[in-house]
Amino acid sequence: VAEFQRVMEKGGHPVLAVVDFPPLPGTVLRPLVDPVPLSPVSLVWRKGLRHPGVDALRNATDQLALAEGWLVRPSGAWLPESDLSLMRNRS
Repeated sequence: VAEFQRVMEKGGHPVLAVVDFPPLPGTVLRPLVDPVPLSPVSLVWRKGLRHPGVDALRNATDQLALAEGWLVRPSGAWLPESDLSLMRNRS
C-alpha cells in the first residue's frame, strides 16, 4: 500500500490495483467492469534448465491455475489479440 501511495504522489498517474485494494488518501477507486480486464502473467525459464525449484514452481502454478480457473477466460473478458494468441490451450 505504501508503494502505491508513493507512486501516486510522485507521478499522479493512474495505477491499476485489485478490486479490494484499500482506499488511499487523495485517491479515487474506479472499478473496471466492462469489458472485464485481464492481466496476463507469464512464467519464463531458460530452455533446457532443469532445477528442482523451477520444477516445483511450475507444478505449483499449474495446480493453482487449475484450482483457481486462471486458464478459463471469463465471459465478457477482454484481451488484446497479441495476448490472446499466447494463451495456452489446456483442453
